[in-house]
Amino acid sequence: MELLFATGNKDKLKEVKEMLSNDSIKVPIDIGISNFDVVEDGNTLEENSYKKASALYQLTGRAVFADDTGLFVKALDNRPGVHSHRYASANATYEDNRKKLLDELSNKDDRSAYFETVISYINLKGEVFRFTGRLDGYISEIEKGSGEFGYDKIFIPENSQKSLAEMTIEEKNQISHRARAMAKFKKLLGEI
Repeated sequence: MELLFATGNKDKLKEVKEMLSNDSIKVPIDIGISNFDVVEDGNTLEENSYKKASALYQLTGRAVFADDTGLFVKALDNRPGVHSHRYASANATYEDNRKKLLDELSNKDDRSAYFETVISYINLKGEVFRFTGRLDGYISEIEKGSGEFGYDKIFIPENSQKSLAEMTIEEKNQISHRARAMAKFKKLLGEI
């Protein structure tokens, strides 16, 4: 089954293709939509993931899905949260975001945090389904690992000594917030 994934993020696409075991996932650029960019100004992950999926569904009429992920840090009143991707600035790099977060946590004892992913799926009939995944853990004091995706170098999942960036893709895809949401999505797709 061909699915359209409302993203331009190559790192996310690579993870998702592996999780869904589906190489027929396409992104907007694959079908000739070169400037697909949705302003993620929702107040929740649900709003942002739906906004992206809906925009692509309106353009194509195809089965589409989108996700939005946030990192919620307890000592920072759950920031960066919905603003995780652009935490340091509108054009922040992954490194910029990690640096800002570590700076803000420098004098905090409680470093507990969790990642949450929400997937919005719109089928050919326009019906909307949502799937959520969460991964609890804490923020390390230093960057660890070589994976460069998002906050992975500073997030240590509960019951682990490794950051997400120190794990293989296979290890990460067994436990991650996105994998947990994708497993629920995959179950629905298997029922279609």
